[in-house]
Amino acid sequence: MLGSKRPFSSASAMGVRREGRNAIGPGSGLEPETAGYFRRALETLQEGLSPEELALFAPNVLAEAAAAGPGVALDPGGSRVLQALLPQAPLGVLGQILPPLVSGGLGGPAGHPLGARVLEAALGRVLPALGEAVGLAKEEEEEKEEEEEEEEAVGPVEEAVGRLAAAVRDDPVAFARHPAGSFVVRALLRVLGGAPGAGVPQLPPGGAEPKTKGVELAHKGAEPASQGAELPPSFPPLLGQLAQAFEEHLTSLLSPAGASLCLQVALEVLHRSQSPACSRLCDALIGRLAPPGPAPAESALVGGLQDPERSRLLEAAMAVAGPRRLRELFRQQLKGRLRGVAAHRVANHGLQRLLDHAPADVVGEVLSELGPALAEPLARGHPGVLTALLGACRRHPGLQQEALRCLFQAFGCWEPRERRKACVGLLAGLRPFGGGDKAAEGAEPEPSLGPITLHGSLLLQHLLHFGDPALVLGGLKALPPAALLALARSPPGSRVWDALLASPTVPTRARRRLLRKLKGHFLSLACHRNGSRVLDAVWVSASGPARAAIADELASQHEVLQRDPHGRGVARTLALDLFRRRRRLWERLQAAPGRRNLLGPLLED
Repeated sequence: MLGSKRPFSSASAMGVRREGRNAIGPGSGLEPETAGYFRRALETLQEGLSPEELALFAPNVLAEAAAAGPGVALDPGGSRVLQALLPQAPLGVLGQILPPLVSGGLGGPAGHPLGARVLEAALGRVLPALGEAVGLAKEEEEEKEEEEEEEEAVGPVEEAVGRLAAAVRDDPVAFARHPAGSFVVRALLRVLGGAPGAGVPQLPPGGAEPKTKGVELAHKGAEPASQGAELPPSFPPLLGQLAQAFEEHLTSLLSPAGASLCLQVALEVLHRSQSPACSRLCDALIGRLAPPGPAPAESALVGGLQDPERSRLLEAAMAVAGPRRLRELFRQQLKGRLRGVAAHRVANHGLQRLLDHAPADVVGEVLSELGPALAEPLARGHPGVLTALLGACRRHPGLQQEALRCLFQAFGCWEPRERRKACVGLLAGLRPFGGGDKAAEGAEPEPSLGPITLHGSLLLQHLLHFGDPALVLGGLKALPPAALLALARSPPGSRVWDALLASPTVPTRARRRLLRKLKGHFLSLACHRNGSRVLDAVWVSASGPARAAIADELASQHEVLQRDPHGRGVARTLALDLFRRRRRLWERLQAAPGRRNLLGPLLED
């Protein structure tokens, strides 16, 4: 099958290897025959392989890549093939491919645009491969020889990672500021810290949509192994050494963007691994970018947050700084300046990161200062400030009522009370009442729904998870059924329905009243991409009588459902065939615990 159509067995490249795999040619240093082999392998991979074909194809091509040396990573075709196949490479093959890739420092593959991407993919495979080796060791000792081979392969991989880490530690500035080496440094940091998804997101060769489902499945299958793997004992000390090297050369790593990203990833990885070096690097970075000013009127932090380059680093530092450090930063350099920060096109993102991680007392002070002026960042086109503030208040229930009042005042729907019924449309569309139109100021808004924005959806989701979501529920109740249907069919609006169905603070009676208004519109939901997902969530949370009413409405439209791809999925989920043929059995199965599991065998018949 595969051999007759695609000549990529080990024997097919035997002649290429005998003729001189180490001959130096232009660019990659590959012989023309070897380069042609990997070019044809790339074409084969782009054609699309089944999982069975891929299982035969990948080991042979990876074995040839290991035999051909690091020049494969520098070849255009070989580089793309390796990036696609390395996420499923076994530990033994990885132990052969990785060591040559890390040799030579920036003079080797790590400093080459193509080689760096291959090295990044190889580093991303380290943790999943180690996890698979640990899984094999825990299994019953049926094949001792294979287990010993896996254990022997761990050594070269760990040694190669250590050599690369030593090279970066000795010259962190050169690696981090190098256009290609920066990618390698970030992947190395994630591996040493045991970060999930330690490698680069894998793209199909050629940048097109993947035609090979086997590659896609292999990538997904590698993720759980990385999470269950124990880090080799040498990795945490190496991570600490890199953090110390970064701290010593901090000034040289603040720019360009590639070096700045290395610092950001270092902070993220150190924080996730709970390394004591995280607080030291964080304090050093904040002390360098935002030292306390000599005069109370000066704030280096505000200036740093307004700078496009430094703000990224400060946001990363605030994301890992503890409550004490954030409290000091806020009270020394931000308090009293929040309105200007929230209105700035760059600095407002730093304020959002602060709110994402700030303790309750800091959030309360931000709300007191910024709450009465929320209309200003909204008018400036910075709705993320409002969503971040509401998200912070969602974590701290004592601030929710004040946040709700300030938000409704910013949208002009707090007073008079009749305007509160129109809050959903105003919030969803980020349209304050009147919108600056003097003709509209005298008229009361009618409950309606216009375009739904992402941040408007986030605001409504946060409010539905507040301790008292009565005002938003009243606004939803005031909407006509057609508006509720449009909300469910909208990509951001459907998430509002998710929050309505999932929030523990929404009373069951209020949820049922809103669901009744969808009666007569279930077919429109079922035959829509977003609506069908909402309908499925409604179905999961619905009672027995409500399920029967939904199924009864859709059963009469069974033929229409079968002509629509989303409708077919809904018909299967609701077991409409069984409902039409044997309704009493359907009702008994719906009333039983684990009803979906019980319906499964019947749906297979």
